[in-house]
Parts: sequence; C-alpha cells; structure tokens
Amino acid sequence: MESKDFVDFLRDLLSLDEAVRTEASNRVQDFVNLLSGAQARVVGDLIAMLALHEESRVALEAHLHALTDLDGCGKLDGVDLSPLGDIPESAIHVEHREYMEEFAPGYRGAISVADPGAQ
Repeated sequence: MESKDFVDFLRDLLSLDEAVRTEASNRVQDFVNLLSGAQARVVGDLIAMLALHEESRVALEAHLHALTDLDGCGKLDGVDLSPLGDIPESAIHVEHREYMEEFAPGYRGAISVADPGAQ
C-alpha cells in the first residue's frame, strides 16, 4: 500500500469519530492483500491497542473483525494481541465473544475472557 494511503488509513483508525473508526476497520478486508508485512503488523498492533480503549460496541466489533481479516490472509504473525486480554469483561458482548475466543491463544488472560467461570 502506498505510504500516503497507509498514513491516511491510520489517521482514520485514530479518528475521534466512531463512524470513521468503524469504517476504517471495515476497510481492512478491502486492501489486506496490499499491505506489506510491516504495514500489517503496524495495523494489527494499532487495532489491538485501539480495541482495548474502544468505547463503541460497533467499532469494537469492526476492530476485532479487522484482526480476523489480517489473520485470514496470514498477516497477523508478529502482531501483539496482548491488549485484547485487558479488555474489561463488561465491554465484551455476545457479538465479540467468538472473536475473543479465536484470539485467546494470542493474549494473556484468555481463560477469564473466554469462560468467566473458569477462574
């Protein structure tokens, strides 16, 4: 992906506007194959960090889906998913559970998120 387009995309991910953040995460599936390995790691690391602090239920789902898109193309290698383990249980809704379980091996605290009764 061209440098300018990549930077514009990162700016959208960091937008204060929930709709812009959601749309940016949704766009990952459109250009995941254009990302270099380094770009994919930056996007994955950023999205994992953003997910931890995301207040919007819809945007959180889009972030988690974007990580799935990266994973589906083999571009999640080297991404630090540990911030996902710090997402408060109260922020994880039914539409997020499948994603969280999928990524559980990649972050600390997987048992408490995947099965709250297993602690």
